[in-house]
Amino acid sequence: MLYKIVHLIIDFAGTLLAGACLLRAWMQRQRVAMRNPLGQFVMTLTDWLIKPLRRLIPGYAGIDWASLVAALLVSLCAVLVLVSLRAASFDVGFPAVGSIIGMALTWLLKWAIYLAQALVLIGVVLSWVNPFSPLLPVVDALSGPLLRPIRRVLPMMGRLDLSPLVFLLGTQIALIVLQDVGLS
Repeated sequence: MLYKIVHLIIDFAGTLLAGACLLRAWMQRQRVAMRNPLGQFVMTLTDWLIKPLRRLIPGYAGIDWASLVAALLVSLCAVLVLVSLRAASFDVGFPAVGSIIGMALTWLLKWAIYLAQALVLIGVVLSWVNPFSPLLPVVDALSGPLLRPIRRVLPMMGRLDLSPLVFLLGTQIALIVLQDVGLS
């Protein structure tokens, strides 16, 4: 039981921090200004980790590599803590280094999918509830590139855009595949 509680806490904290690092990289890739509530939140949450890394890892080709490496480091730390705790609690062996790196990359992929789902869901809800929200253009700029390939194939149904529904279905399928393969 204690392992499950610690697993939940580590997963929550890792999701929040790694998700913020991934969101920061995506916001910079999409050239979204950080002078908005979402950008300020992301900057406040991640500056302590990304600023030192930025001295070592510069951005290249429009990609904020320091933010991506920070997200990977958070994922790696979360996996190491959980693997160590599991090895100590259940008296099982410590997995190989390659397996730990694979688990960290899988967690990072899972967190990136959750982030994409959240962006699309927030965009949909804001467009229904408060279409004049100052956050909606930011969320649209971030979720638009994710929905654009679906919108090219799936036409609008009158004034109803079904691309978020198709996107969410596809990401749920991806999460199921990750879980069934045993990587999640």
